[in-house]
Amino acid sequence: MTGGHMTPGSTLANLTALWAARDGAGVTEVVASDAAHLSIVKAAKILGLKLHQIPTDATGAMIEDGLPSDLSRSALVLTAGTTSTGAIDPLALSGRAAWTHVDAAWAGPMRLTRMSDRLDGIETADSVAVSAHKWFFQPKESALIFFKDVRKAHEAISLGGAYLAVPNIGVLGSHGAMAIPLLATLLAWGREGLAARIEKCIHVAESIADHVSQDDHLQLLALPVTGVVNWRPKDTQLFDAWHQSLPQGMVSTTTIHGEKWFRNVIANPMANALAITEAIKAVQP
Repeated sequence: MTGGHMTPGSTLANLTALWAARDGAGVTEVVASDAAHLSIVKAAKILGLKLHQIPTDATGAMIEDGLPSDLSRSALVLTAGTTSTGAIDPLALSGRAAWTHVDAAWAGPMRLTRMSDRLDGIETADSVAVSAHKWFFQPKESALIFFKDVRKAHEAISLGGAYLAVPNIGVLGSHGAMAIPLLATLLAWGREGLAARIEKCIHVAESIADHVSQDDHLQLLALPVTGVVNWRPKDTQLFDAWHQSLPQGMVSTTTIHGEKWFRNVIANPMANALAITEAIKAVQP
């Protein structure tokens, strides 16, 4: 990416990317997986673009064979870190469409870590959205939108006025100094410090998954590729009872292909894998 700008959240980052795709590349349709973030659906509606949703596999990643053969007027949205499972769509698909946007709100910062190869292909996209609220550890309403050709993209989404010294770029007009907390974090931790904290989160997720996979009473959806672990009791009739017994706030729930799963999202580098697995053990008979 050659540049970009900040937005107050990745919902607006995704909207901005698809606006640039519509007005800069002439796309008329958004193609995304059925596990893509709700903001992609919203953006398509706001921008008057058709939405074509592609099925996903058991882990929540896009099934490549479901793509239309003609993507010449399409913005292909690939998700790097789906909300429910943390799955990464096949990023090798980047470049097949008139515009490729990667919604890397969750997993984008992994590119700074030793696990960066899990995002190979992201560098060929036309735009990439990252939520600083996730693995940049920022307050909400902090996100970034990056473009391969920032000049062309910004020209497509800039509007001027007689009262403006320079055109507005993107959705926002006036806004607060949202970059200051992010700048402070980057200066305090540096790239290595930031990467170490993300890697700690991934390690915690992998430790939880390892515990679940070795427990005869539990079922793991898949090995985590980011920091999301999906699991449940093998006796699914116990799901609701388990949910009530687990410490409040330790898990959330999600529905994947019509079935309920627990969801641990490791977004805090202070998370303790041992404390989480001990809490899981305490619920078991």
